[in-house]
Amino acid sequence: MCNKIFLSLLATIFSVATLSAQTAEEWLGSLNKTLGSRYTMNAVVQIGDAEGVVDELNGLFMVDGDSYYLSLGVMEVYSDGKLRYEVNNERKEATIDRVDLTSHDLLTNPTKAFTFAPDEFQITLQSASADTASLGLVPREDIGIANIELQLKRDMNGRVLPESITYNYDGDVVKINLSIVKNKDATLPRWDDDAYRAYDVVSFL
Repeated sequence: MCNKIFLSLLATIFSVATLSAQTAEEWLGSLNKTLGSRYTMNAVVQIGDAEGVVDELNGLFMVDGDSYYLSLGVMEVYSDGKLRYEVNNERKEATIDRVDLTSHDLLTNPTKAFTFAPDEFQITLQSASADTASLGLVPREDIGIANIELQLKRDMNGRVLPESITYNYDGDVVKINLSIVKNKDATLPRWDDDAYRAYDVVSFL
């Protein structure tokens, strides 16, 4: 009996040690496997600088393949993967432009917010335990972001999910706290010309 307990304890310790020893790339791979191509998240966006948070907005974003929808304060953004429709409901204004396919900024192109190729970013595992990891990402080329910090967690089912993502724009900091919404059957809102007929629409196409 004692031997069985000892072996069970060793197996548990070994399992925890193995999870903690995962590389940054393995954590990212597990994250993208968990999310798949369709997901919805609540987002709390904190905008600040070196002195602290100066503004905070609550929102939500949905991703379905190359398409996405974003709601943040008075703003809404629709995208079919090619065009981006940005709406300011307070000003009754909307702008239409092409999607920036090179962007990894969640607020600009959520579909690429968690995909970081090694040839585009220097990826480091800053800290990790069996259930959490902090990843640092530095762009190999100038994309306007000095660095990105991604906080991940592993839930009781072994799924890896994002807790927050922080963008450092050479002093200006945007931290987005995230929580997954379980309803995967939610329909992605789409841009509708008729719904915004009364808005001032500007196209940059």
